Amino acid sequence: MMFKRILPLLVAFSLLGACNGSGALDHSMAVAVGTPVLPDTTQRDPANPPVGELPPNTKPSDSANYTKAVLLFNGTGVSTSDWQSTEAILKTEGLSYDLANSAQLNAMNLATLTTYGMIIIPGGSGGTITSNLTPETRLRVRQAVREYGLGFVGFCAGAWVAVGPEAETAKIASYGLAIAKGSVLSLFTPGTPGGSTPTAAMVPVTLPNSSKIRSLVWWGGPSTPEWANGVVARYQETGQPAISETFAGKGLVVISGPHPEAPLGWRATAGNDVDGLDYDIAVDMIRAALDKKPLPTY
Repeated sequence: MMFKRILPLLVAFSLLGACNGSGALDHSMAVAVGTPVLPDTTQRDPANPPVGELPPNTKPSDSANYTKAVLLFNGTGVSTSDWQSTEAILKTEGLSYDLANSAQLNAMNLATLTTYGMIIIPGGSGGTITSNLTPETRLRVRQAVREYGLGFVGFCAGAWVAVGPEAETAKIASYGLAIAKGSVLSLFTPGTPGGSTPTAAMVPVTLPNSSKIRSLVWWGGPSTPEWANGVVARYQETGQPAISETFAGKGLVVISGPHPEAPLGWRATAGNDVDGLDYDIAVDMIRAALDKKPLPTY
């Protein structure tokens, strides 16, 4: 059962990019509030300092004894407002975290990655995220999750890049990171079958052990996998998985097609939200991956 937590409302952030899959999709966010702020792609920006190296005498573990709870990815291809919204959620929850852009993540070795309890990849462009990470980095993140227990949460683009058939191998994924095994995800298309796919929409989802339907922001996101005992939420319209979880090796992977972490400003394009912000669902996903305690499933 998921319980609604009361979190402070976030102001509407500037919107940069949208979730998309392997390159065939690119639904741009049309709303902008103020001047867009590009993701930091340097290694020494004072607002996003380099992540520290492994502390002395620390060895890789299964992440049970992490130094910082969360590594929040805000690199090239990630929507600025999305990582900022996710960061605000982490602050509200009192979780320790570091930010890492593409250059910083590329510079991290496996020992550094495994000092974190989990990594979060927010929404944006899955293809752009992939192309700005080196092949070695993509393999290291997979290894950190599968062999060392790094938790993984992906929202929309973060879900797109999480799943691939190469997961149980040492092969570079044809697309994304391929942390959890499965076919590359397919786009969920809300609305009337045969109609045009909207840029963004509010989509109703159902949760196990709850009669309440939740309305989440969708912005070009996928249907998540039908993993055995791993469907956390379903799109009400089609019954397809909207949020899924699975253990990928030692790490718990929790991914969402829609955006429970979406800031208030996204509703200006997505439409009327009948039940307000959904940060409690994002928090539940994050806590599950961090603590390796799976959420209730269908």
